[in-house]
Amino acid sequence: MFFQQADPENKLSNISSHHKKTAKNMNDRTNYQDLPENFPEKSAETNISEAYILNLCELQQMQGAMEQLKQDLKASESRFRNAIAKNADGIAIVNKQGLVCFANPSAEALFNCKAEELLGQAFFGNLVVESSACDIEMDADIIPQVGEIEAAGMRVVQTEVEAIRKHKANAVVEMRVAETEWEGEIAYLATLRDITDRKRAEEMLWLYDRAMAATSTGVTIADATNPEYPVIYCNPAFESMTGYRREEILGRNCRFLQGNDTDSEALEILRKALKTNSECQVTLKNYRKDGSAFWNALSVSPVRDRSGKLTHFIGVQRDFTDRKQAEEALQNSESQSREQSAQLAAALNELKATHSQLVQSEKMSSLGLLIAGVAHEINNPVSFIHGNLAYLKDYTQDLLHLLKLYQQHYPNPVPDIQQETENNDLDFLAEDLPKILSSMSIGVERICQIVQSLRNFSRHDDSQMKPMNLHEGIDSTLLILNHRLKGNGEIPPIEIIKQYGNLPPVECFPGPINQVFMNILSNAIDALDDPNSQLTFEEMSENPSQIKISTEVVGNFVEIKIYDNGPGITEEVKQRIFDTFFTTKPIGKGTGMGLSISYQIIVERHEGKLYCTSELGKGTEFTVKMPIVH
Repeated sequence: MFFQQADPENKLSNISSHHKKTAKNMNDRTNYQDLPENFPEKSAETNISEAYILNLCELQQMQGAMEQLKQDLKASESRFRNAIAKNADGIAIVNKQGLVCFANPSAEALFNCKAEELLGQAFFGNLVVESSACDIEMDADIIPQVGEIEAAGMRVVQTEVEAIRKHKANAVVEMRVAETEWEGEIAYLATLRDITDRKRAEEMLWLYDRAMAATSTGVTIADATNPEYPVIYCNPAFESMTGYRREEILGRNCRFLQGNDTDSEALEILRKALKTNSECQVTLKNYRKDGSAFWNALSVSPVRDRSGKLTHFIGVQRDFTDRKQAEEALQNSESQSREQSAQLAAALNELKATHSQLVQSEKMSSLGLLIAGVAHEINNPVSFIHGNLAYLKDYTQDLLHLLKLYQQHYPNPVPDIQQETENNDLDFLAEDLPKILSSMSIGVERICQIVQSLRNFSRHDDSQMKPMNLHEGIDSTLLILNHRLKGNGEIPPIEIIKQYGNLPPVECFPGPINQVFMNILSNAIDALDDPNSQLTFEEMSENPSQIKISTEVVGNFVEIKIYDNGPGITEEVKQRIFDTFFTTKPIGKGTGMGLSISYQIIVERHEGKLYCTSELGKGTEFTVKMPIVH
């Protein structure tokens, strides 16, 4: 195909004649040098015959050499034809007039037509169009030297042109033209490579680059083959985000944006992702060139080549400082709201507790006033009775003594007196009347003690602290609760064990302190009564209920311990035992206010301590600790 207008036989004959002349001259020189000096002269015929034989042998040798040259030339031509035919680039030979003289199969595929259609066509301006190529003059300077010269004396040009294709869209072609020779004349070898896809890819890359430049999200590309992961690309958004110029970023690891307060956990996640060549999303606190902080939502993704080898890491970075600040403000607002809500809830609970305590205190105050009024009203007639009982006893003794004298001096009274004496059993009356008066005296004294205890318990002068005998307060409380301490036919009495120490008068509010004693002792009695309701009288008698009250001075404090040998309480109940409205009693029996108010009275009003120690099966002990002097 390449030599379809040439005459191979003619060219080969020219080459053969040239080789024959060369070989003959060489043989002549060789024969001349090989003749001996004493070569004998022969006859002319002999010389002619020998020369003919010698020339015939040389001719045969030359013919063999020519045949070998023909075969070598054909093999070389075949290899050349094969290389030209199978070359992926289109190859065309253009003569000095700019007409196509030869085209390979790749050129046919490029222009979408057969070689016969290309031969003889104008190459420049018709098949390929490029501004510089269209202005080429077909003379010695047909190809301007716009490319690099690869060898001395060889003019080469390389440019991009548009190939006009038959029945197909034109293609962008990279053309390389070099001078050559065709049939003894100067010609031009044009190598054509279709770069349409490459140009499209370059355009897409250019568009991607424009998109990267236009996006507000920072994008960086790091070299994953370098253990330092240097940045090899960053878009303008990343420059704007960090305040650094591209020249200051490229070649550095992005860790230069980090600070001492950057989240170490997020950095560990990032390091692990880089180490395992995996994706990750983290939020980092970074710093700009001017030192200002910004929050960076970083997403890192590995990039691999077609063989799966890791080549790069792409980092997509978004500045969400405003959002972070808004979230922090929202969190602070929510925290403040929760705190305010908690404060309001606590205030509400405290208000409820205070209200309940006020109600309870008002009830106790009203009860105290009522008890004080009742005690006062009872005290007057009881005092009158108690004061006259002594006189009544004396008068009775005098009357009985006078009656006895009458009986001694008038042993025989008139029948009416004797009959009345027998009817009234005067002897029994004389014996029993002193006993009745004695019992009445004891009862009145008991009433006086109760009235005094009620008056002591119902003290409502809480305006200021006063010295108080705590033992009297405890005894008064026990006296009021005596009806619950006494036994009956079904329940044995509760034994009270007093271990009083030598206590000085204690400055306190007497009424509230008595209320504390009442609450603690009432709870102790309840704790003893509940389990006893399930036991028989004999079982209760074998393990009698006891309340032990002990007092002592500890430094500048007095300590009162009230212990009961009841079933004890759990740790969970013990943790909440002083909470307002907390109770373990059935509905209607307990309000959950007694111990809460007692805790407030001792801890808040008297700057003391009130705590409970208990163990299941071993009873419960409440300890009240108060300063002696405030």
